[in-house]
Amino acid sequence: MSTMPVTTSERITLPWAAGPAAAGLPAVAVSAPAGGGTSIGDVLAIMRRRLVSIILMWLCFGSIVTGAFFLIYRYFPIWTAEGWIEVRSDKPKQLGDIRGPAFIKDEADTLLRTQAIFVKLPTVLQAALRTPEVKSTSWYSWVDPDERFTKLDEDLGSTPMRGTNFIKVAMGAHWQKDPRVIVNKVIDAYLDEVQNRAKTRYRAELETYKKEQDNITQQINAKRTDRNKFIATLPAGVVSNNQSLIGPQMMLTIEQISQFELFTNQLEQLVKIYSASEGPALSPDDKQLVEESSTVSRLVDQESSLELNIAALMGKFGPNHAQVRDAQAGLDAVRAKLNEERVRRIADIQNWKRDQALTQYHEYQYALMQAREKLADYEAQQSDLDRKIAEFERINEDLVLLRIIEERVNDYVREIERATREQQAVDVRKAQEPIDPIERTWPRWYVLPIGLGLALLLACGVAVLLELVDTSVRTPQDVVRHLTTPLLGTVPDSDDDEIEIQRVETAVRDAPHSMVAEAFRQIRANLQFSAPADRQRSLVITSPRPEDGKTTVASNLAVSLAQAARRILLVDANLRRPAIHRIFAVANNGKGLSNILIDQATLEECRHRTDLPNLDVLTTGPLPPNPAELLNGDAFRKLLEEATSKYDQVIFDAPPVLLASDALILATLVDGAVLVCRARENSRGIAQRALTLLARVNAHVFGAILNAAQVRRGGYFREQLRTFYDYQTNERFEGDGRAALPPAKP
Repeated sequence: MSTMPVTTSERITLPWAAGPAAAGLPAVAVSAPAGGGTSIGDVLAIMRRRLVSIILMWLCFGSIVTGAFFLIYRYFPIWTAEGWIEVRSDKPKQLGDIRGPAFIKDEADTLLRTQAIFVKLPTVLQAALRTPEVKSTSWYSWVDPDERFTKLDEDLGSTPMRGTNFIKVAMGAHWQKDPRVIVNKVIDAYLDEVQNRAKTRYRAELETYKKEQDNITQQINAKRTDRNKFIATLPAGVVSNNQSLIGPQMMLTIEQISQFELFTNQLEQLVKIYSASEGPALSPDDKQLVEESSTVSRLVDQESSLELNIAALMGKFGPNHAQVRDAQAGLDAVRAKLNEERVRRIADIQNWKRDQALTQYHEYQYALMQAREKLADYEAQQSDLDRKIAEFERINEDLVLLRIIEERVNDYVREIERATREQQAVDVRKAQEPIDPIERTWPRWYVLPIGLGLALLLACGVAVLLELVDTSVRTPQDVVRHLTTPLLGTVPDSDDDEIEIQRVETAVRDAPHSMVAEAFRQIRANLQFSAPADRQRSLVITSPRPEDGKTTVASNLAVSLAQAARRILLVDANLRRPAIHRIFAVANNGKGLSNILIDQATLEECRHRTDLPNLDVLTTGPLPPNPAELLNGDAFRKLLEEATSKYDQVIFDAPPVLLASDALILATLVDGAVLVCRARENSRGIAQRALTLLARVNAHVFGAILNAAQVRRGGYFREQLRTFYDYQTNERFEGDGRAALPPAKP
């Protein structure tokens, strides 16, 4: 047995995710990566699946739209009346100009928009509401007194018409005669307000802005005086050249401080070197000074003379003669004095250099202190200067702002004076009296089909939303898109199959011509191609939760593999809730896997032969209190090795991954695992957590199987089932001696 997981290149996945294939033939396709957005095809598939719901919701929403339309059309129609105002100009006529001033386009657009707003001013609307004609309308009686002004402001429209000199004033109401009366009175109130404002408002505003003009002029003069006084306090050159002498002097002082700090550090190191016991190495000049001293020169001459004398005595008497020894002793004494004198002279030179360096060190320290004090003075002066410059700039900004305000006030004063001279700031007149409306403006008939279309869109949107918020695993596309594992196959719900299946656990044996049986044969083919045969000798079938159909998948997969002439051992490894013994009608569950794991029996004694060739079953036996410890022992490994040597493939039915650790233990010991997900019962999160647990124990997952996939309109199996059974003719079954296809379910 080999428990080495297969490599990525060996994972040949054969899902049914590419769309309905021809029945009976496994469709080979590489699994898509997990994740991904919803495509247009997915949305169309959702709408096909939920077509009935969409039609029902559309009928519901459409009925509401239709009923609301006819209710509004009959009892709450809107009748609209329109009046027109012509705006000629806002400039006075010049002397001798009969045509009046020219109307510039940009100014005209601005004037039209301004007057359109003017029409709906509170004073205009309040004046219209006070007229007897408006008070006699049904609209006035129907609206609450506290809300009449707000309602009129909402219902009345004042729209400037681009490219013309006209403003359209329109209003809609539920009473046919009322809009004409109200629009007419609003236009009259607007024209009266224009005349009144031309005579009174401009004169009052002119007096106000004249005072404002004098006040701003006084502020400008005062601000200029403050600026001149402040300039006198600034150093020369700051205002004219925007610079001062403090900055360059401060930069020069900073450079001096840097040099003084460098020299001080160097001299400090030199003093430490000369103060050391050994001192620095002598330079050639120092050595020359030592040798040139009188004492050293005299001792050197004595040394040379004694060396010559000793050489003469050595040639005359030999090295052991008394005179030679006396002369040698004198030479040694001279040499000792010479060395002593040299050491003393070197010490004197080093002490002198140390004193010189120390003197310079103190001098530079004093200079550094003075430079730092000077820098502090410069920094204080620069800070004060910066503050003054900032204050000067603020005064200039205030002065510029006052000048801008002064210019604007002067322009406005000139405009008011011109309007006052003209006495009518805007040349306006009523261009068209409003008339009684002859047809409803709301609702129009084209609104009904638009409303029905929106109802259809709403129904489709609700259907798609219900589908998207459903996070359960429902289709093969969900497995391929949201799980990180290949899809081995999809098993349709047995209730949707057209052939009656008494026991879905043995559908491959009991109903071999059903769609469910064909699905398991396709899973068998896909599994065989997922890895080499020697790397799938043993596999565990598990699921995220109970009731997902893992035992059904394990039993049918074992039967389909046995029918393919492979020796199969189906092991019930669910030591908590066994079911294999009931499916294959084993006489009793008295001796089985648990007995083998505690060395009370052997595989040969516990296995049960079934009525199917090549298929043996190993039940659980007595249920132990500690299933996980038994499965993780050496006895199970020995059993696994023995079973894989005797059988072509060993299939373990394990407990759910999220409820017990048994499946995780088995998955680490066998060649691989298969995860069974039940359609519409397992959520994507649950399936992903199950795969995550398997990945954490380094289990090799061959793939996933979607179980109990339901037939839905626009769904995966609807066309598949129809095509499959249309293709399976009775002659096919009668030709090989088998019974004809049973009648389809109603």
